[in-house]
Amino acid sequence: MYKGNIFKIKKGKLAQWKRWCNLLATKYKKEAIETLKEENVTHEMFLIFSINKQCYAVGMTKGEAKPANMERKLNQKHKAMKKECLERIDSIE
Repeated sequence: MYKGNIFKIKKGKLAQWKRWCNLLATKYKKEAIETLKEENVTHEMFLIFSINKQCYAVGMTKGEAKPANMERKLNQKHKAMKKECLERIDSIE
């Protein structure tokens, strides 16, 4: 089952969020994959789009999506980046 969330990207935070996503896909890729396995997630994606000059994003996962292991530094950093850059609007299925 796919699950996801819609986010508004906070003003002035688009570049910072994109950099973080790039780091997850490159420098932290191995550890990010390990965390997804722990959460029983088989696929994850994040799409950015704009409406009327406001940037939004959809984050989608496929799998059980167990709670993240917050003892992992990467998960702590990811949570902090989401809080700084994103405003959750609603969930989607």
